[in-house]
Amino acid sequence: MQKGAFSYAFRVMLQRVLGLALFWLGARQLSWHIWVYFGTSFVVAIISLAIMFKVNQETLNQRGKVVTDSPSWDKVLLGLYWALHFFVIHLAAGLEWQGTPPSLASFWIGMLLGIASAVLAMAALLVNTYLESTARIQQDRDQEVISTGVYSVVRHPTYLAVLLSALGISLVFSTPYVCLTAVVVAIIIVVRTHLEDKMLQEKLDGYQEYTQQVRYRLIPGIW
Repeated sequence: MQKGAFSYAFRVMLQRVLGLALFWLGARQLSWHIWVYFGTSFVVAIISLAIMFKVNQETLNQRGKVVTDSPSWDKVLLGLYWALHFFVIHLAAGLEWQGTPPSLASFWIGMLLGIASAVLAMAALLVNTYLESTARIQQDRDQEVISTGVYSVVRHPTYLAVLLSALGISLVFSTPYVCLTAVVVAIIIVVRTHLEDKMLQEKLDGYQEYTQQVRYRLIPGIW
């Protein structure tokens, strides 16, 4: 097992543990809905990591890097995203928790969206060895344009997966501050998509041609 891959896997699981801890800190109670939500998150993460270790461990190894030469805007947006999407949103959910979600229908729809998000992210990770956690031109790895699989539909499928995840969390808990945090996460992702796509068009060979083949950055038929 490569050191970077192990580091990334550890961080992924730690995020889930801290998310659960922050929710409990706010709510001081755990109903079956919460066990379903966090339990599913743990199981999906374990399955995804197991598949990646077997099929494309190099991508996990690259995502495990802590220091990269990514632009300053990427470091700021990535830091905000991680803090809000994995930690702040779960603390807010705990503080607003009333013992049960306002709507069971919204809860289960949100759960399905969360699973769909994980599947989409996995589909991107399996075909794109250059899918690091940070946004940069990987000249040290002779980066090439990836246009197969989900990349034949949208140019940034992992960011679409984040939007699905944020929407899913907002439906699972359906509380004001959770929804507000999800909206901020979505705005960060849209801004990051715009800046990263612009950088790739300017600096990555073949990306301009790719944008002619796959016209949508994030949401098919919209943008």
